[in-house]
Amino acid sequence: MPTGQLLTPEVWARRHRGIIWLLWLHVGGVTVFALARGKGLAHAVAEVSPMAAFAVAAALPGLGRRARSAAAVLGLVTASAVIVHLSGGVVEAHFHFFVMIGVITLYQDWLPFGLALGYVVIHHSLLGVLVPTGVFNHAAALRSPWKWALIHGAFVLAASVAYLVNWRLSERQAIEINRLVSRLEGLARTDPLTGVPNRRVLEEELPRELERARRMGTGVCLAMIDLDNFKAYNDRHGHQAGDLVLKEAASAWRAEVRSTDLLARYGGEEFVLLLPACALDDAIRIVERLRLVTPLVTCSVGLARWDFQEASEALVERADQALYAAKAGGRNRHVLAS
Repeated sequence: MPTGQLLTPEVWARRHRGIIWLLWLHVGGVTVFALARGKGLAHAVAEVSPMAAFAVAAALPGLGRRARSAAAVLGLVTASAVIVHLSGGVVEAHFHFFVMIGVITLYQDWLPFGLALGYVVIHHSLLGVLVPTGVFNHAAALRSPWKWALIHGAFVLAASVAYLVNWRLSERQAIEINRLVSRLEGLARTDPLTGVPNRRVLEEELPRELERARRMGTGVCLAMIDLDNFKAYNDRHGHQAGDLVLKEAASAWRAEVRSTDLLARYGGEEFVLLLPACALDDAIRIVERLRLVTPLVTCSVGLARWDFQEASEALVERADQALYAAKAGGRNRHVLAS
């Protein structure tokens, strides 16, 4: 069976707007139908007034999602009931309930669906007793309105099986799509070789961390890390060995940083470490630990402390210049940016 209530707010809002428009069309259409059946204008207005009231309630933004759905549903099935009443209970008019149940399943919510089914049974039974000729036009139903109310409810439920199957399939498809989207988003934000976030994540997170630091008055440091002589290592041992170095280095470094830090692969053998809420002395200790645990090869580090003024690109550029200085100074060391 369907779970219900899985529509996103945007999808639900679009469907709800369409259903409200349909309800207002019924207000106008039933008015014309009443006049065509020889009812006076006052009578026609009285018949459609409850439908209009439900349409107004369904459009009220202050009501919750399910309350607005319920109002729209009550308006639609009331339209069905009025059409049956104005027709004199002819069988063909009852088909309108079937159509409305199909529309109501667009909400993919058990509350409006159950409300509609309950309305059918109560309408057919209660009004079948009080005003039998307004609900039924055959002798068997006029003699046993409760029995025929249940029969009509059962037929509506049976006709709803196809709607329920489609509802369930739509839910399963939506769940699978959401899972696929989440997986793709994860792949788009993760370096496939090392498993650490990629440059895209850094470019998204760095401006946010700088803005947070500006509000909170906390320090931010950024380190550019590069594996020394990596190309020569690759040429000597092969690309598979080079890939292994990248993976093991990333794993070793992740074990040394804080949970709030962001280690991302910047490109090639170059990584970036974002250190939010971190004083310069603490940042130095962290990058020195990273340098010491680097496996198989050594690494050079350029470290910059944000000055609370520069843009994120300028901070990255200063750290990169410090990295060049570390390499020019002999590698396997860190250099502070000026």
